[in-house]
Amino acid sequence: MIFPEQDVPTDFAPNNFLISFFRTAKGVLLSPRLFYKRMKTEGRFRNPALFLVCCVLIHTLFVSLSVRNQTLIVRNMTYGIAMPFVTAGMLFLFITRFFKASGTYEAAFRVNAYAAAVNLVTWIPMVGLLLEFYRLYLIALGLSYAFSIRVSRAALAIVMTMITYIVLGYIVFHVLGWQWPKAAP
Repeated sequence: MIFPEQDVPTDFAPNNFLISFFRTAKGVLLSPRLFYKRMKTEGRFRNPALFLVCCVLIHTLFVSLSVRNQTLIVRNMTYGIAMPFVTAGMLFLFITRFFKASGTYEAAFRVNAYAAAVNLVTWIPMVGLLLEFYRLYLIALGLSYAFSIRVSRAALAIVMTMITYIVLGYIVFHVLGWQWPKAAP
């Protein structure tokens, strides 16, 4: 008999690629508390980065089957891979500066990279948006374990990060003279 704790990995293991990939995705999506509680918070970026890239590539493959816009596909893939690195840095700064928690950038990145498991199913119409909220929950939960803070503080750090993205986006649009997107009537 296999106990749930034995089936949830602590890190993605590329040397046993397919089995480890599916076990890691299953652990993150179906047993996130146990996964993030057991997740390694250090040990190089390679394993979580490979997991992230695979999730984004699978997502992009499914999106490209329904969307024929090459620019959108490349942008989707680029943002999907690059943004978790940037987001991890912002979350790390907010958590360590505002909440005085101890931890590393790598731990914040690992949480973001493994939350990319949501990408495996966000391409499904009508479900994708709801699953993006689940991704935010996964990140908050993972940060709470990685930095030993309450989930509410991790969620506040996520909100602060989102506000930062909006403000920076507005500044970039203003500086470049672009029109800020407006809501449809």
